[in-house]
Amino acid sequence: MNSVIQSLSNTRELRDYFHDQSFESEINYNNPLGTGGRLAIGFAVLLRALWKGTHHAYQPSKLKAIVASKASQFTGYAQHDAQEFMAFLLDGLHEDLNRIQNKPYTETVDSDGRPDEVVAEEAWERHKMRNDSFIVDLFQGQYKSKLVCPMCFKVSITFDPFLYLSVPLPQKQKLLTVFFFAKEPHIKPIKILVSVSKENASATDIFEAVSRNMKVKAGILRLAEVVRNRFHRLFLASQSLDTVSPSDTLFCFEVHSQDLTKERVVELQVQQRLVIPNISINKCAACQKPQQPDEKLRRCTSCYRVAYCNQTCQMNHWSDHKNQCRAENIGCPFIISVPESRLTYSRLTQLLEGYSRYSVNVFQPPFQPGRISPEPPPSKMDSTQPSAGSNPGSETGDGKLPSEVQERDFRPVHRPHITSSVSEPLLTSAFSKGTNLPGRERESIHSYDSGFSELRPESQEHLGCEKETSYEKAPKPEAAVPGYQQPSASVRFHTPQFYIKLIDPSNKEQKMEDKGDAPLELPDNASLAMVWKNNERQKEYVLVESKELEYVEDPSSANEAAKAGYFTLEQCLNLFTKPEVLAPEEAWYCPKCKQHREASKQLMLWWLPNVLIIQLKRFSFRNFIWRDKINDMVEFPIRNLDLSKFCIGQKDDRQPPVYDLYAVINHYGGMIGGHYTAYARLPNDKNSQRSDVGWRLFDDSTVTTVDESHVVARHAYVLFYRRRNSPVVRPSRTRGAARGAECTAEADGAASQASSQAARGAGVDPEDAPQLTPDSVSGLFSRPATEHCAPAYGNVEEVD
Repeated sequence: MNSVIQSLSNTRELRDYFHDQSFESEINYNNPLGTGGRLAIGFAVLLRALWKGTHHAYQPSKLKAIVASKASQFTGYAQHDAQEFMAFLLDGLHEDLNRIQNKPYTETVDSDGRPDEVVAEEAWERHKMRNDSFIVDLFQGQYKSKLVCPMCFKVSITFDPFLYLSVPLPQKQKLLTVFFFAKEPHIKPIKILVSVSKENASATDIFEAVSRNMKVKAGILRLAEVVRNRFHRLFLASQSLDTVSPSDTLFCFEVHSQDLTKERVVELQVQQRLVIPNISINKCAACQKPQQPDEKLRRCTSCYRVAYCNQTCQMNHWSDHKNQCRAENIGCPFIISVPESRLTYSRLTQLLEGYSRYSVNVFQPPFQPGRISPEPPPSKMDSTQPSAGSNPGSETGDGKLPSEVQERDFRPVHRPHITSSVSEPLLTSAFSKGTNLPGRERESIHSYDSGFSELRPESQEHLGCEKETSYEKAPKPEAAVPGYQQPSASVRFHTPQFYIKLIDPSNKEQKMEDKGDAPLELPDNASLAMVWKNNERQKEYVLVESKELEYVEDPSSANEAAKAGYFTLEQCLNLFTKPEVLAPEEAWYCPKCKQHREASKQLMLWWLPNVLIIQLKRFSFRNFIWRDKINDMVEFPIRNLDLSKFCIGQKDDRQPPVYDLYAVINHYGGMIGGHYTAYARLPNDKNSQRSDVGWRLFDDSTVTTVDESHVVARHAYVLFYRRRNSPVVRPSRTRGAARGAECTAEADGAASQASSQAARGAGVDPEDAPQLTPDSVSGLFSRPATEHCAPAYGNVEEVD
């Protein structure tokens, strides 16, 4: 209550209207919708006490009692919504000061195809036939309401008045982390922060944000969620993001555009695997028997994640294990795109190597000269260990161990290790150049960047190197395709440290073969498995481990974290004027269909008042149980609020709708309880940009002077703006005699009694409080007009 009264008392035109007794001649004692003038007189007494400067605090108990007599919800001392109290107070003052003594019956004006200007003027004239007061002149504007039937497309346009604008806030935001992968593998992934709505957001929002930041077209972006080194789901543009949380990992990939390549572009999902997972196994998965020194456990050669005592244990455990019998993924999955005619095995290998280096570390251990790759050191295990090589088993419906699994070769548990003569610091990353290693060991290290061993080329053939492909022997220039990198000489001679498996839509896997320069024929919706050769019992092997994804920060999205939960008043006004579909309980009766329809509704501002009140809809009511308050920051201008783009009525270039802020009601707390305060200043009568009394903070019985920079705060709830160069003419006091002669004796007696009660209960000292009658209301404010320019001020004590 205090915050509303203080804000209205600093409304310059309203304050002067009651200070110079202009309201006396307009009190309507006969209006059944009003209070017989009691509310207007009580409000005048309150303003006198506030601006007289003789009270440290003033308790408006009588004004509150008058309000409560007409609206029982304001009875008692429970806290009420400030906007609801303000609306009722202004409406009550309007009815007490309504110039219309007998209201005629009017009907709603519909357009029926007529020009908007004609319909708007007619609607306003009919509104003024029943509602004509200084409150209407000062606070009320007009908006255009457009309804469109979704079935017959009937359009209904009406023009309605408004006392204040209740604007919605954008939905609560959540900050998502997206890693952007360019189509060129040499570009390091970029971390982008994207702020989207917590509700009704879609993948399109992310595509648009990435498109703005990275300067790429949204149509060539692919969005995926990654969970445990695998693609959990891929998002379509229209797919909802409601189930995506800020902690989820999102990858956004740029792919080649068919418009640019002029041919089909193959998009492939790639996951990284190990032949043998980096896990330790010390007991049988079936019987849980620990490994004995004289007995060796044998791993499943399909996934290498479990081990068994013997084949019997494996057969018994197959029904439980078959659904989990798959290789372990490492690193991060990614999506690559290649023009169909350029999809060679060598190009594919190059792309996989380029993208994988950001999420895995690959080490090649040193080995003895004269050998192409290291072998494990001699041990007792070697003499009893069978050779590797068996095809993975397939699942069967009867739960029995299939024949393929029965014929598997079981390999003893063997943890990867290096020779005892080489210490761990000698391991070198396969992605780093110039590693300092001693002597011959440095000469025999494979460089991942160069792609081939530094041994002499003439010794490669008899040492067992893989033969060069036809592509490597005779490389041909590629067409100028964006993102395509011509392989260097070192890459052409590179022996991959992984092999590639093709996974078809039915999850069947097949090892891919190098076809040289011939493009690979891959089916649609296929994916690839990049299987690292980490089995050290093979001649070619590497040590591979996952690492945190390497990325760079996107400077342009550094402020997104601050923008999450940060809105502007312009955004709120855009939402206010945005078309929306009516809820079923608010369905509109279509006169053409003769049925209630969930029509499309749009509100547009036709013309704006002198004093514009804007309520920020911070309180949301989802149902009778769940209610919430939006505490997000809304940035609003203190000066120069230009609403020209929102006002679609007749434009006046001499008086554009430019507003300056003069009061703000703040709300602290939540739905159950809270506290209201107000910032306010008294604008100059001629220039709303200037202040006769500067900004003050009204907090119950405390009033303090504050700097203007404190006014725009996160807790703002109701905003009061004053239009520039648009004065409202106050009525002349000479109209009082004529109006008084028309009043009956009963009305005079009732008003006199109400006025006396309001004065006695206003909290003013008895010897200082005038006894008000219809003829002596002019005695309320006896100060000369020259003293009104810079009046003293007090404050109101909060009583509700």
